[in-house]
Amino acid sequence: MTPTSVPSTQTERNMLHNVHHGVASILAVNLAVPFFGIFALKLGASNYQVALLSSAPAVVSLLAMIPGAVYVDRFPQKKRITTLFFLAHRVFFLVLACIPFMTADRRAAALVVAVALMNLPGAIGNVAWQSFISRVIPPAHRAKAFAHRNRLMNIVGTGAVVIAGRALDIMSYPIGYQVTFFLAFVAALVELRIFQRIEEPESPPFPVTAGAMTAVRANGSEHGLHRRLIRLQGSFREAVRDILAHPRFVRYTLASMVFYFMWQIAWPLFTLYQVKVLGANNLWISLLTLANTGGSVFGYGFWASFAERHGHLKTLCVSTAGIFVVPVLYAFSHDLTAIAALNLAVGAVFSGVNLSLFNVLLEKTPDEHTTTYMAYYNTAITLTAVFAPMIGVALLNLLGFFWAFLICGLGRLIGSLSFYLVLRSERRAAGRISCEEAGTGLPA
Repeated sequence: MTPTSVPSTQTERNMLHNVHHGVASILAVNLAVPFFGIFALKLGASNYQVALLSSAPAVVSLLAMIPGAVYVDRFPQKKRITTLFFLAHRVFFLVLACIPFMTADRRAAALVVAVALMNLPGAIGNVAWQSFISRVIPPAHRAKAFAHRNRLMNIVGTGAVVIAGRALDIMSYPIGYQVTFFLAFVAALVELRIFQRIEEPESPPFPVTAGAMTAVRANGSEHGLHRRLIRLQGSFREAVRDILAHPRFVRYTLASMVFYFMWQIAWPLFTLYQVKVLGANNLWISLLTLANTGGSVFGYGFWASFAERHGHLKTLCVSTAGIFVVPVLYAFSHDLTAIAALNLAVGAVFSGVNLSLFNVLLEKTPDEHTTTYMAYYNTAITLTAVFAPMIGVALLNLLGFFWAFLICGLGRLIGSLSFYLVLRSERRAAGRISCEEAGTGLPA
């Protein structure tokens, strides 16, 4: 890795505001999202409806992300449009607060529908933010910038979850949930105000590569790809051709699909096991989150330094290899205290996954049409979320918790291996380039 350069004054301000935005964002999210599962069970949701809390939003994302990204990419400046999508997503916190007013037989289904629909602006807003932040924070500063951001987000987010969990157990049902959802919306308004302080460059601050210029000329204009998609004139074949022209992006996307699929199968099983088998209440849900994020606070510093020395892709390979133990140890754990201790250790490992997934994506995404390619990536990994949670519940119904957890652990090892294959492929490609340069007398 090359030595880190000194950030400019504008970059320093943006990095600071980005940290503050992340803190306000996680405050809003963690007052609501960690309790969706237990809220659904209190509303009378079935096991499959709990799984749909993950699968249904994924379906909405599949339908929304690529058209939404094409729309967002039409805007040279991304901050305003990103803010609008963020606001539309956060408004649904108020919708969730109104669900207890519905008749009892409709509440669980209404929650699933609301969580799914809120992901429409949420998915587009996330893609827009990824494109926006890739222009705001230069590559040389991303590792430490996002490590610092994520560390503080975990501290504040953990405090929010613990306080909200205790408050939900103290306040009567459903008033406690309605109050926390309303406070989540208030925190979201603060988040959006802070986001407005980030200064967006007037033009892309990083040089456009020769490949990007070639693609622009081939498309006839800067937005040629977008017009083809909108007009639907051979757009699918041309989009596939454009994607396949970037093999590094394709390899990382395919590896991510394998990883996310194997990772997400266990998601609904954790909630069902904690609540239905071990009897966790809102406070215990928050304490388990506290343990997980508490470990992350200590892990981010290590993984940021590791990434600077070895690169984000190797960091991803090493850190993902450790998370297979979570479902395996769940299979042998019959006590919430033991699971909390497990979460503390795994949180330190998973912070490396959380840090490196996004940074590797930024490295592999082509310089041209960044938002659109990020939408391709997010659509691909979201496709796995449509089926993975449902498969997890099917494994539970067929085999029970013990064998379902063991299978999930094996799957997570396979997901980690997929990133290792990408790393090995890139090392071989780099070796071939070095040999060619040596053969032509060029400096290595």
